[in-house]
Amino acid sequence: MKSRRLNLSVESSISAISRCSSRSPTSTNGGENSEPIPADLIFELLLRLPAKSIARCRCVSSLWSSILIRPDFTELFFTRSSSLPQLLLSRQENDELLFFTAPQAVHTSSIISPNHHKKIPFLSTSQICGHLRGLICLTHQRTVKKRKETVPVMFNPSTGESLELPKVKTSMVMVRSFFAYDPVAKQFKVLSMSWPCYKSGWICKDHQVLTLGNGNLAWRMVECGIPHHPTYDGICINGCLYYQAIVDRGSGVSAIICFDVRSEKFSFIRKAQGAALWRESTLVDYKGRLGTLTADRDELTGESRYMEMWLLVDAEKHEWSRHVYVFPPSWGNVAGEAQLYYIGMSGNNEVLLSPRYPSSPFYVFYYNFERGTIRRVEIQRMDALKHGRIHTFLDHVEDVKLYANV
Repeated sequence: MKSRRLNLSVESSISAISRCSSRSPTSTNGGENSEPIPADLIFELLLRLPAKSIARCRCVSSLWSSILIRPDFTELFFTRSSSLPQLLLSRQENDELLFFTAPQAVHTSSIISPNHHKKIPFLSTSQICGHLRGLICLTHQRTVKKRKETVPVMFNPSTGESLELPKVKTSMVMVRSFFAYDPVAKQFKVLSMSWPCYKSGWICKDHQVLTLGNGNLAWRMVECGIPHHPTYDGICINGCLYYQAIVDRGSGVSAIICFDVRSEKFSFIRKAQGAALWRESTLVDYKGRLGTLTADRDELTGESRYMEMWLLVDAEKHEWSRHVYVFPPSWGNVAGEAQLYYIGMSGNNEVLLSPRYPSSPFYVFYYNFERGTIRRVEIQRMDALKHGRIHTFLDHVEDVKLYANV
């Protein structure tokens, strides 16, 4: 309630500023000139509002809209919200995807209640392509005149804004897309590739890139000289998109494909020799370095004994370093019978784990491998749905950037 009262107080102050700012500098009020309110003061007040309030404020006046779409304001808002990253959770209910946020850094409480955000249509043919800087990219597959089309959609869970992108240009049936970000040019990009079907062909073709924010929402073909087929979700680290892929279907050999977001060039990294290549591994960002995480068995459960992490040392030489972290004795009791998956790594060297499907109660697990400690936090209101998958994302921040300027 205190936070709500603060927001109302800030909104009231901004309304007063808006009334003053809209007056002419030469107008009088009680015999005194009304001076324009400095933009810096308006900035400070607006930065105290949540993203959904900012979205509403854009409709107040042309003055407000001009302030709220300025790149310096949107970047400052994002920078401030980045200091308090959140967990973003989504669950499918019927044909919709519901989004929730919860505190990511939880040290004093074992139970937290998430905030409910917006929802977006999500069918059985939809896929989540990635989560970056507070934005979600997903694809919908639809049939138009007996032809299947794949349409990417950008969605901001904080403001509820969405933008449908042009359909992927391909004559093939299967399409896989990834969401990427170039921190130098500050540009979002969507990478898509396609193949006929799983039976008649497995090598991806028609590699295409769509850049957001350059005033031209159109797909461009890019060259890829590495025959491969993507398998698992990707991760974007310092302007490089990494995703796992099969490079030899006959032997099942897999590698990690690297797509440089700025140059739009492909390369590959062989997985470490000695790594458990037959198990599903998760790509993580460890202090700006690419890492892979696996457990000692196919499923990560309370019966698992240790976690194995391989850190990339030299991409050109395909060199990795191996690190093994043994779970503490309390691991079995804390994890129980849940089948967990790796969400990722937080900034304080904790691995976050979560169930793939709803459970009662629903827990998120924090494993600090440097200290060898494990703790669990219950997230309420996530067990109402008995079917469907729960997606959990790390480091979610509120972003108020307009899609027209993304």
